[in-house]
Amino acid sequence: MAYRVAHDYERMLDLAVAVMESRRPGDVWQLVAAELLRRLDGSVLLMKDGDWTPSSGAVGVWLPGAPAPVEPDDATARLIRSGYPFASHYVDHDDRDPRTAAQVAGDRAWSHSETASALRESFGTRHMLGLPLPGHDSAVRGFIVHRDGTDFDDRDLFYAARVQPLLAAAAAQHRLLAHRRAEESPAAAGAGHGLTPRETAVLRTLAEGLPATAMARRLGVSVRTVHKHLQNLYRKLETADRLGTVLRAQELGLLSAAPAPVPRPPGRPGGQCAR
Repeated sequence: MAYRVAHDYERMLDLAVAVMESRRPGDVWQLVAAELLRRLDGSVLLMKDGDWTPSSGAVGVWLPGAPAPVEPDDATARLIRSGYPFASHYVDHDDRDPRTAAQVAGDRAWSHSETASALRESFGTRHMLGLPLPGHDSAVRGFIVHRDGTDFDDRDLFYAARVQPLLAAAAAQHRLLAHRRAEESPAAAGAGHGLTPRETAVLRTLAEGLPATAMARRLGVSVRTVHKHLQNLYRKLETADRLGTVLRAQELGLLSAAPAPVPRPPGRPGGQCAR
């Protein structure tokens, strides 16, 4: 036990150094996700770093070895956003200690819940560990680690409690890097025109001339989600097609200064239009 605790602290120190040396916000969460999944023997990590409602809010799912999070299907995302069983517990009890789903809801209630069934079907997992960031505000943020096999034990909970301050520092570093990047990149201009970060990402892939299927693969979302973001872009930029949208975005400074490949107009060979 003593050796494992010492090894955990050594790994935490390495993680802290790597996080503080990060220069891109995405690298922070990639480092954190990799370490939490490794130490807690997790197969899925969910991160809540923004406000969710049952019907809205980006849900990021980290998998072992993945360079970026992926989005679950709409039905699974809705259940995740509902936060069962952690959301009400952490808000109602003003509690920020790591807890398992079985501890919060009761083993039988959790294992027979709709959320547990959906997560078993989507991710093949049976157990969840809630690892909230320290704080006392009503907006609970943090991580949920999923795994199959045996439930999280006291050693896992001990580690989770010790790593919480480091996760809070990582969140602060992520916010700082994201703020700096927003000030330095066209994304700031995009926000000024009402574009969300996801819509700005879709706009960049649109400027590369990618068809909708390739855009979906690049961004880790469904083709249907890509079409939804494209319609939002057309509406917000007051355009009607791919070419007009890219030209309008270049005019407004929403794309990088380097010339972007102009997408092929509809009707030319080389790929299906993403409209």
